[in-house]
Amino acid sequence: MAPVIIAKDLYKRYPGFPPVLKGVNISVEPGELVAIMGPSGCGKSTMLHVLGMLHAPDSGTLEILGTDVLAFDREQTAAFRRGNMGFVMQSSNLFDHSTVFENVEFPLIYEKVPPEERWERVIRALELVRLSARVHYRSNRLSGGEQQRVAIARAMVNNPRVLLADEPTGALDARTSRVVMENFRTLCHSGGVAMIMVTHDPSMADFCDSIYTLDDGILNCRKHDLSFKEHGHAQAGHLLDGPPRHMRAACVMGRFPEPTGMTAAQDILRLHAAGVLFRVYSTHGAGLAALGGSEQYALPLPVRRVGWLHSFRALAALMSGGRDFRTSAGTLWHELPLRREPGALLTRLASLACGALLARWAREDDLELLYAPSAHGQATAAWTASRMSGIPFAFGVRTQDTRRSTVSLGIKMRDALFVRCDTEATRTFLREQFPDIPEEKLVLLRDGLTLPPPAEDEAAIPAAPDAPRVTTILAAGALRPEKGYADLLRACAALKALNIPFALRIAGPGSSLRLRWLAWRLGLRRQVSFPGHVPHERMPEEYRGADIFVAPGYAAGHMDGLPSALQEAMLSGCAIVATDMPGQAEIIRSGRNGLLVPQRQPEALAKALQRLMEDPETARTLGRQAQEDARTLFDSDTDAPALVRLFLSARGTAEKMTPPQKNS
Repeated sequence: MAPVIIAKDLYKRYPGFPPVLKGVNISVEPGELVAIMGPSGCGKSTMLHVLGMLHAPDSGTLEILGTDVLAFDREQTAAFRRGNMGFVMQSSNLFDHSTVFENVEFPLIYEKVPPEERWERVIRALELVRLSARVHYRSNRLSGGEQQRVAIARAMVNNPRVLLADEPTGALDARTSRVVMENFRTLCHSGGVAMIMVTHDPSMADFCDSIYTLDDGILNCRKHDLSFKEHGHAQAGHLLDGPPRHMRAACVMGRFPEPTGMTAAQDILRLHAAGVLFRVYSTHGAGLAALGGSEQYALPLPVRRVGWLHSFRALAALMSGGRDFRTSAGTLWHELPLRREPGALLTRLASLACGALLARWAREDDLELLYAPSAHGQATAAWTASRMSGIPFAFGVRTQDTRRSTVSLGIKMRDALFVRCDTEATRTFLREQFPDIPEEKLVLLRDGLTLPPPAEDEAAIPAAPDAPRVTTILAAGALRPEKGYADLLRACAALKALNIPFALRIAGPGSSLRLRWLAWRLGLRRQVSFPGHVPHERMPEEYRGADIFVAPGYAAGHMDGLPSALQEAMLSGCAIVATDMPGQAEIIRSGRNGLLVPQRQPEALAKALQRLMEDPETARTLGRQAQEDARTLFDSDTDAPALVRLFLSARGTAEKMTPPQKNS
């Protein structure tokens, strides 16, 4: 591959001063990381400015990307520099009161990149420097190292072929400097970016493939190692490209990201990485823009939101759709699968308006499939948009979705391309309730794991204690009555009466006042703690610190699903005690990978806990088997491709509607 930069006999002198550059020659390969060193005032920055087309040399030749850039006029120089080069200076030069996203987005706005493309480009640039989690932070809240990494992302967001850096680590501590240099090396070697860096620090220069010293205006080579080319690198200029796109589908969500839980976000990320998911449509949520809009959202996928600010657009889409829609609003008004109850009229109108706007968006985005992970509001909006646009739709039915009236489910299932069920109990229920629905349309795909498997030395399988110890019991989930935490507290009171030492932690969002009051009445104040909502990234610490995980929920007149915390606890190797709800009974085999107990029976729960506390070897055996079963039952490498295949089955089924021509 031809060199990216070829400079020959560059000469530069400022009036009234001796020559700074005296015939500089350098050639830089794609993917090469070059360091230029030398004493202060020797002309390193001048050389960088000449190579960056900021200053013109007095004589010599300079070719960048095979083009004689010295022949450009001012406008051509600026356009070439914007399109092919990135700059990182010693000072990050961020806008202090703007967010990380806004700082990195700025070059894209200047280049008039469409808004729908900016979000993914910015997130991918931040992922290169491992800062996507800070996308909504204001830059003045970042550390110095983080600010410099944002500056690198801003320099990379336009997919430059050449990156020029002037003392990029000069103001950073040693540890942060190493992180920044590792980022630079990864960017160059993996993305084919040619980088020239000026530095005084020999330890930073050691990260580079080539090292030059500038002395008395002459450039001398001290190191020239191009062994990185043996490993290959990505095609230059395509470092920020997303995965190859195989189809254009959109996921219709309620609130996104969800306040709790990571299951939907993980599914969306996997579908996007597989090249089948193109957009997320959120039917709830404020935000002045249609993209981004959440302080928690950091996935490389744009979100269009139907918040209250867009309600007028939704109504306008409904009223002006007319003959543009395949099915009229009047027809859908009578078919809309909603229950007849107080307030249903307004709900029906809102669903029609939301569906009309989604239909418009789906046509604009040239979608091939609309998919709703939940069976009610989201699926109704997707169903409406599908009937109006002719684009197929599919949806998921979670166990908790069966709590509500199932009249609307049958209507949507009839028209859906496929229906994803999260448990076998859900699929059995739907087969019994709707025998006319083809069985092959109901597909069992359990939720994937939202945490990576623990390392071998991190598995929460405790070693045999040398002396009696306090057993740690963990329960996690929203603090709602049907989660059965009151029964768990009563079971723990029975353990205390037997003088069995333990500590109970009940983690989850929601009000804990009633549970705290019950714990006080049962004399468990010292044994029970309520840490509240624990961020998802900190849950592995909770599992590692637990000996027993308890899922004490019960079905309050309806089925309940499979808690994601139970899946994660199994993967972490905790000994499991769970009630025999249908979803939990599918994966917990009593005596094999945990213990099952009847619902709403604190005495049985206490006996199961006592058994594991008094027999640690059994607890370890059950924990090891639970961990092994979790790797098989919730294997994302198997389930994610299965969901992708379901999406791909929609290709070619969309009935693309051509808007009717108006009579002249």
